[in-house]
Amino acid sequence: MQEYPNLESPYYLHLVEEVKTWGPPEQVYVEVGAANPTTIARIRTAAPERTILLRSVWKEGGNLRAILQAGLDSHGQGLLIPIAFEMLQQSNLVNQLQSLNELVNGVRHETAHDFSCNLWTPDLCLLAKHPHQDLILQLYDLGCILFGEYVQASGEVSSHYIDLRKVISNPQVFHQVVGAYAKILKTLNFDRIAGIPYGALPTATGLSLTLHQPMVFPRKEVKAHGTRRLIEGYFVPGEKVVVVDDVLISGNSAMEGAEKLKSAGLRVEDIVVFIDRGGGAQENYNSRAIAPMPYSPLTKLRTHCMKRDELIGNRGLV
Repeated sequence: MQEYPNLESPYYLHLVEEVKTWGPPEQVYVEVGAANPTTIARIRTAAPERTILLRSVWKEGGNLRAILQAGLDSHGQGLLIPIAFEMLQQSNLVNQLQSLNELVNGVRHETAHDFSCNLWTPDLCLLAKHPHQDLILQLYDLGCILFGEYVQASGEVSSHYIDLRKVISNPQVFHQVVGAYAKILKTLNFDRIAGIPYGALPTATGLSLTLHQPMVFPRKEVKAHGTRRLIEGYFVPGEKVVVVDDVLISGNSAMEGAEKLKSAGLRVEDIVVFIDRGGGAQENYNSRAIAPMPYSPLTKLRTHCMKRDELIGNRGLV
């Protein structure tokens, strides 16, 4: 099974790649039940940043020096080596551990590479970082925050583009996004959550499940068949809804959705968006008297995007 489907791409390497998506290196380690230096070296190559627990390092016939050389990372670190149970029963345990320590440190010294690289750092104080800076960095890594020249729906050319559609394919990041919304929604008073189609529907569903609040949504278009409903979901006229949208530029989509909800007798007093790009929504909201200025957990993201070093500066290596 370990060698399935073939020796070039065995199952255990596929498992290592999968484990790397479960969490950062400081939270998720890799346990290896093999004493073959070649196998351990392939795992180290596949996961250079992970700590490896060598469970079978004392297997009979195993070459500890070769195993260490194969498993240590480029800094001479990254291994957890359990002490053999038989060694713990020996009367000269201290001497054996001292010899083992000398061997391990000797191989670590031989393995560690003394290298240098260019380091690029941002001109900002990390003590005053954005409260969602880690989430912003993950969005950048997912390709949700792009830099270049992008034409917006209004025809305006922007230096960056924000696309949150990929978030739903990464449960870990999606959970954090929903949590950022939920932190704001918990401070508001409402009867139902209304997601703006199509981008905010997955988020509104996640919030409904997380906060145990019912959900509705205004249709983008009314079908000419079936029930021909403008608002999907059960509601009672006069109830208060909080509108949830993803990216706010001019605010037109959120305002159109709010108008549909109001036409059905619902009250819209709060709008929560994930990212406010500062594209004139404030003036549009005031002129159309739809709702107060939207809440947003990433209100300063526009500043971060305009100053790219603040967004990805602590990635360090370039």
